[in-house]
Amino acid sequence: MIKVKSNNSLRYHVYHIVTLFYPAGKIEFLDEADVTKADIHVEVRGNEMTIDFFGEISSSPYPDRDLNVMRRALFILLEKKTEKHLPWGILIGIRPSKIVRELIEKGRNRDEVVQELQEEYLADKDKILLAYEVALKESMLLKTVDTENSVDIYIGMPFCPSRCLYCSFASNVYRGNQYKDRYLELMKQEMHIIRSHIDGNRLKINNVYFGGGTPTAVSDEEFEDVMATISDCFIKDRDILEFTVEAGRVDSITETKLESMKRYNATRISINPQSMNDDTLRLIGRNHSHDKVIEIFNLARDMGFDNINMDMILGLPSEHLSDVENTIDAVRKLSPESITVHGLALKRASRLYEDFLMEKKYALPSQEEMNLMYEKTDRMARDLGLMPYYMYRQKNMVGNLENVGYAKEGMENLYNMVMIEEIKTIIAVGADGVTKKVKNGKIERFANFKGLNDYTERFQEMMENKMSFLKE
Repeated sequence: MIKVKSNNSLRYHVYHIVTLFYPAGKIEFLDEADVTKADIHVEVRGNEMTIDFFGEISSSPYPDRDLNVMRRALFILLEKKTEKHLPWGILIGIRPSKIVRELIEKGRNRDEVVQELQEEYLADKDKILLAYEVALKESMLLKTVDTENSVDIYIGMPFCPSRCLYCSFASNVYRGNQYKDRYLELMKQEMHIIRSHIDGNRLKINNVYFGGGTPTAVSDEEFEDVMATISDCFIKDRDILEFTVEAGRVDSITETKLESMKRYNATRISINPQSMNDDTLRLIGRNHSHDKVIEIFNLARDMGFDNINMDMILGLPSEHLSDVENTIDAVRKLSPESITVHGLALKRASRLYEDFLMEKKYALPSQEEMNLMYEKTDRMARDLGLMPYYMYRQKNMVGNLENVGYAKEGMENLYNMVMIEEIKTIIAVGADGVTKKVKNGKIERFANFKGLNDYTERFQEMMENKMSFLKE
């Protein structure tokens, strides 16, 4: 256990730097007044900062109470002690490309952006250039987005065939679920209510995203019914730009469901292996195999789907570089139009978080392996003609790296980009859906009930409050 202490006003900032290098379960944070000797003690008095780092004391100026001065000093000490190389340095925000885009808008050229982020955040040049590339693509694509007179729609299906080891979403096992019939009826009712609001206010719909959970977790008949309602409410006779169905897990995708997607004009679908290694799939709770992914992907191709996304997760328990290389080779052969590369995030609501932190049950890749996994995945995407167009980061990511969407030119997912950048109103339908209302640069949120019991039993109350929120 590593004991850490600081001025209470610095506690949050010190904690986040230390957790870049050590698991939260191995850190004990002491109160400022605690007389216990700490392994790491950061203290600021006036314009001077002192760090007692495992018995070695250093002092330095702390001008203008600039938190990044403290973050950099502590980061350098931790990096040297742990011998971990974290490519993003002290940059822990979720949207690094937004920082870069703002610098570009201020007139900075590429070299100036690189220099500024290297000096301010200790980030690696290749990561800064990745963010720069994404920022340029975002700037170009965002020019096509109507932020004033249109909305995007998100529909959430909170069911899955089983719950994955790493999952922290509002996802419920579908089979035998006591709420599923009532939920599906109310979700369709919510869609009709939102359609009336949109039509009554003469709003346009640009993008529709059907996600989850796993939209295809339900029966073929239920999926057809939901797709028909989505089409009637948000697609039919509207000039939308894209309709994405996150078909997701191949153990729930059938030919009949693919026919429904085709019938109701899904323009982009996701078939998500996460890994192409059967041992990993069993470990994380996926009920499919490498061969099943290939079978379903080829079936979708044969049915005419020409914009298919595949998700990969890097950093899965017990996977090493050779395992990721196997996934890369399999995805390369399938040649999807886009891939989304996720870094594993240890979320508190997941079984993996409990098992790893409390029981130390799973081995995760080393920092060096994680860096190589990202390099090789980036190379594979570019070899397929897929270029990065959006990115975001999460807390507690293994390796403190990033999630990146790559796509062929013209096949970028606008919904994902708009959602990450929070530049326009998105109305969410379904349990745990968060509606974001954007007006004059101000963002307000309304969250649907997360639990199926609350969503089904308090639906009228929720919708009355939601419609009041949308009308304000």
